Amino acid sequence: MALEDFAKIVRQAKFHTDHLSLHVLGEPLLHPDLGQILDLCYRYGLQVNLTTNATLLGRRQDVLLTSPALRQVNISLHSFENDEPSSGIRAYLANIFDFISKATESHSFYICLRLWNIIKGADPDISLRRQTLLRQLEAFFSLPFELADDLTPGQGITLAPRVFLSQNPRFTWPHADAPEMGAIGTCRGARDHVAILVDGTVVPCCLDAEADINLGNIHTQPFSAILESPRVKALRQGFLQQRLVESLCRRCTFRVPSSNLSF
Repeated sequence: MALEDFAKIVRQAKFHTDHLSLHVLGEPLLHPDLGQILDLCYRYGLQVNLTTNATLLGRRQDVLLTSPALRQVNISLHSFENDEPSSGIRAYLANIFDFISKATESHSFYICLRLWNIIKGADPDISLRRQTLLRQLEAFFSLPFELADDLTPGQGITLAPRVFLSQNPRFTWPHADAPEMGAIGTCRGARDHVAILVDGTVVPCCLDAEADINLGNIHTQPFSAILESPRVKALRQGFLQQRLVESLCRRCTFRVPSSNLSF
């Protein structure tokens, strides 16, 4: 996204939120204007939650450590699954540990380390890499317990002040050609957040990276008008009534299914 387009979005978004997240199936540390993007957020009073796979953290940590806009940095540790079992993981974690050490010394933002399916995996090599990663985390944070014994899906563990580890089940990104899984369920999409894609298209959530639910475009319509459009209102009302009115929502594994609902 061009910096001037981002500035236009921030000027409108500031009237609707205090928080902005930099991620929609992308890597924010790749953006050449990341420092200026963070400066714009700070100028307009927006706190930033940033999600990264951390592969570029060593190169871009100075940008993050000098930004007063950051509220939370989420690190997707499952990106290590493409690395070698030993040296790859250790090199990958070394940059993360260096960043954590510097951040916790003099900064007040939160760091959330995220994992998918930490123990149960069909691939024995991935299981080995997970075990190596857990041992490295236990050693770095001097933990008096084994992480594998204490992790619970959907809940986090405090590793240090303002540093957390969370585990969640792996989910499949929804696509229009995927099979439907029922029309009963709910979600927070379009209720307390939306996503804006690189071309300005507004969608209900960050999982709709291909704009299957196109709510409008912020470059041609006021953001406030998009949020009050009939399609957005129908989405919200449907979720409140446990009805999935959009086809993509009925194909999404991240939504809350009917089996988890109370009536």
